[in-house]
Amino acid sequence: MGPFVLFDLILRFGVSFMQAAAFNESSPGSKLEKGLFIITLIVIVPVLVFLIFLAKFIYNRTLGKKLRKTIAEEHRNEAEDYEKAGKFVSAAHVYEKKLKDYRKAASLYEKGGDHTQAALLYNILGMPDKAKEMYERAGDLEEAAEVALMDGNFDEAATLYDKAGKKIDVAKVMRQAGKTIYAVKAYREAKEYKKAAMLLNEEGLLKEAAEMFGFHLYDKKLGSSTIEDFYTYALLLEKSGSEPRAIEIFTEIYGVDPSFKNVKEKIESMIPATGEKEEVPEGKTALRSFIRSGRIEPVYSLKLWVQILKSLPKAYGTGWPVGLLSPDNIMVDARNNISFLKRIQPPLYAPPEITKGVELDETADIYSAGVILFEMLTGGLEGLGFVRVTAVVDDVPEWLDEVVIKCIKKVREDRYQSIQDIFTDLKKLSRERQIEGEASPAA
Repeated sequence: MGPFVLFDLILRFGVSFMQAAAFNESSPGSKLEKGLFIITLIVIVPVLVFLIFLAKFIYNRTLGKKLRKTIAEEHRNEAEDYEKAGKFVSAAHVYEKKLKDYRKAASLYEKGGDHTQAALLYNILGMPDKAKEMYERAGDLEEAAEVALMDGNFDEAATLYDKAGKKIDVAKVMRQAGKTIYAVKAYREAKEYKKAAMLLNEEGLLKEAAEMFGFHLYDKKLGSSTIEDFYTYALLLEKSGSEPRAIEIFTEIYGVDPSFKNVKEKIESMIPATGEKEEVPEGKTALRSFIRSGRIEPVYSLKLWVQILKSLPKAYGTGWPVGLLSPDNIMVDARNNISFLKRIQPPLYAPPEITKGVELDETADIYSAGVILFEMLTGGLEGLGFVRVTAVVDDVPEWLDEVVIKCIKKVREDRYQSIQDIFTDLKKLSRERQIEGEASPAA
């Protein structure tokens, strides 16, 4: 009699007894019978449980063991038949799933060409070299690299990732191994120039870091989504000693967003101060005061700007130097007469060549004048060099926008080469299309 059959009889007996007790509950002896039943259960149940486990133990050691042995022999015979027939993968499957002989299964998977499954089992068996070999033979270089990495073989893992074309993974492994230069090389090959630059910066290779970051920004335009990267690039340039280029980038950032971080302070601290401190003469007002009130109407902007340009040659003749032109240095009286102060020129009005140490000429003030006209027409400098005047305001003619653009060219040879060239262009353009019917202000 099996242990489970015995247990079934006990349950049947107990249930029948309880049903009988419940049926006779109203009889005088029912309470007594219930008490006897409970006592019987308390005594008999532990004994029965013990007997059940004992029966199970005996079964497992005798009939169960013999049965399992017979089944295992059948599985082994099945596997051997598969192996003799050359069906190595089928044999391996039996050894793995039914006999749990992973070593034999792995060798048969290998023999049968299922290298991926062989690799999995070799890895379970703690045989990383065989696992890597199998993954490589299966063409799964990434998994082979993972095994090498888990085994602490960073160089081998990097080599395998490299063969798999996973340059970023190569970089990560090399960085983990403390081989920064190799990591930089891998990031560069993966075109992850920003990450490469940051690693070079960490190593104190500032010039190389700035150059690498420049590659990252090569095909990008400065805007709200890239301004942070351009700011980082400018900082790297500054740290590496490339201050002229850093100033250019900081100035471009200021043109997009004047309030971005500390770009204004950066520009002011990096451009050498020129000029003298000078008070505003009585009866005159700085052009800055007009602009601070908002944009100036195009007709009046152009007339005032032309008046400024006409006054410059006379100022040069009295010793006023090139390179100081700004709204803070331009004085206007009640009759629109113009005079100039020799105060420091704010960096935002300075031409790009001022950072290159070249001698300034009239084209430097032409650049500054173009910036001033842009500011008068739009009311600010946001977007300077990137945004056309006509994109900011809609009452400025295209030809006047073209004049501004030509004035603020970064390469000085591309600008107007003299103030007289500007007047010649203004006369020609204003004849073709006058502003609101007014006669040419340059006439």
